[in-house]
Amino acid sequence: MQYVTGYILPNQLDVLLHTDGAERRFEKVYERPIKLYKEFNNSFTIVVKNQDQKKQFVNDASCELQISNEDDQLVITKTGVVQDDGSSIATKGHIKFTLSESDMLKLDQTFYHGVLKFTGNDSTVSILYADTKFDAKINFEVVQGTSPEFKASTQLDAFTLLEGEFITSAVDAEPNHNSNDGLHTAVYYLNNFSGTIKILGTMTAGASYATDAEQAEFFVIDSQEYAEETGRKYVNFTGVFKRVAFAAHHSDSEGAPDSSTVLSGLDKILYRS
Repeated sequence: MQYVTGYILPNQLDVLLHTDGAERRFEKVYERPIKLYKEFNNSFTIVVKNQDQKKQFVNDASCELQISNEDDQLVITKTGVVQDDGSSIATKGHIKFTLSESDMLKLDQTFYHGVLKFTGNDSTVSILYADTKFDAKINFEVVQGTSPEFKASTQLDAFTLLEGEFITSAVDAEPNHNSNDGLHTAVYYLNNFSGTIKILGTMTAGASYATDAEQAEFFVIDSQEYAEETGRKYVNFTGVFKRVAFAAHHSDSEGAPDSSTVLSGLDKILYRS
């Protein structure tokens, strides 16, 4: 039988607040980055110590974390929750930070750095250093894809009449996320619909099938005919496309083209790449 070990580890980082005296008996030679996972709430605790590695009471203090990208642009600001009650040794110097799953939406899968703005009980604002060499930057690594991330389907319910066809806007098919056999799914919500629904694709960025001059950039991926159909109809197709659009046209009960200027029978289309 195979076993996999799972670890519950405290995500804890020591930071330094310079106090009176110059004694430095301990030197950090390596500072690990804090890993942040896109699909989860991320919590970590900083422990405030002095240059002699002694924990400091911070029960009357406050601390703000400012996270910036590689271009030194501020992305997120979070205020820490002080765990130190001023009497317990176990939580002495502890300040907890939590980045929620919604906060993580602002962060790409790359590296960031943070700085801790510490306000003591005497209202003095100080920097908390990440190591004993007075480096103020705390390194973060954002990791994505650890668990499946839910992605909502694109809903298309606005149609433009052009040359007898009811056309949707073109949507991004995300070719950078799909291989040659990338699966796409469309769902047609029909209510006694008769006619044809086409799926059109292009590799031209920004092209719109609803524009006469750009229709030549599109090709037909799939075409389905329906006769007085009601319900949800699923269409799957594969391939790499930059943009995808849908076009529908009516037929009457005998299959002849319907000249109506109002689309009926097709309530909406859901599309997922």
